[in-house]
Amino acid sequence: MASADLISSTVLPTKSIIICSTGRSGSTLLSRTLSSLGYFGKPIEFFRFDMLADNGVTTSATELYRYLGQVYPLGTTPNQVFSAKLHWDHLRKLLQIARTDPVLKSQSEIEILSQLFPNPIFIFIRRNDLSRQAISMEIGRQTGVYLILKEQDKKPPQDKQRLFFRPLNIYRYKQGLQQRNQNWRSLFHRNHMSFLEVVYEDLVTDFEGTMHQVIKTCDVAIPAENFEISQATKKQGNQVNERWLRYYCLIPESFLKAYSNARSYLRQLIAKR
Repeated sequence: MASADLISSTVLPTKSIIICSTGRSGSTLLSRTLSSLGYFGKPIEFFRFDMLADNGVTTSATELYRYLGQVYPLGTTPNQVFSAKLHWDHLRKLLQIARTDPVLKSQSEIEILSQLFPNPIFIFIRRNDLSRQAISMEIGRQTGVYLILKEQDKKPPQDKQRLFFRPLNIYRYKQGLQQRNQNWRSLFHRNHMSFLEVVYEDLVTDFEGTMHQVIKTCDVAIPAENFEISQATKKQGNQVNERWLRYYCLIPESFLKAYSNARSYLRQLIAKR
């Protein structure tokens, strides 16, 4: 394998768990809970654009392989299970860089992913309520806070910071989320990839049951004795999220679509002048 040849200085994991996600989908809750159990790798967003850039990964597969040599130990538990979290845009960038390796250039997506992540298992997490997810993304963008750990005794940032309801941003986030969910499904379908689909709403209403389903799918040998599964993060949404949802539902999305298209058209006209 091209990647194994260039990462020979490190021990390759025997199994990989890939969390396939979009922003504010519950992926952090899922990832941190899996990480806390100690047998399912440590799923971190190793392949965010900023993390790649900070580690000198720009356009070359050689740079990527060197970085993987650093990432494997960070994301692997003692039982040699590696895990990582990938948003759709991060996956696209990862595949683009990997295909600069002539050996991988003509290979399918699943073939490339199987070389980068040995024996991969895919967990796809999404939300049913895209409006709430888009609102959460807009609040995160305004506050800069995307995570509150369970042990942290603090109020959600929207309780103490002035926020501005911007329905056009929410609409555009929602459309982007819908497209990225479809992109994930298309990837799984055209590559005949098996995956477990986790719905965020099921995760929060039946946390232990859903996590046991995830654990069963991962097929990792764990001690016979029971171990506690507890939520690793707190819910950030509060009355602000619910109020914005009521406001958003009052505005026809057809109007927001037309307004968004008009703004984009005007920007194109101005750029051509």
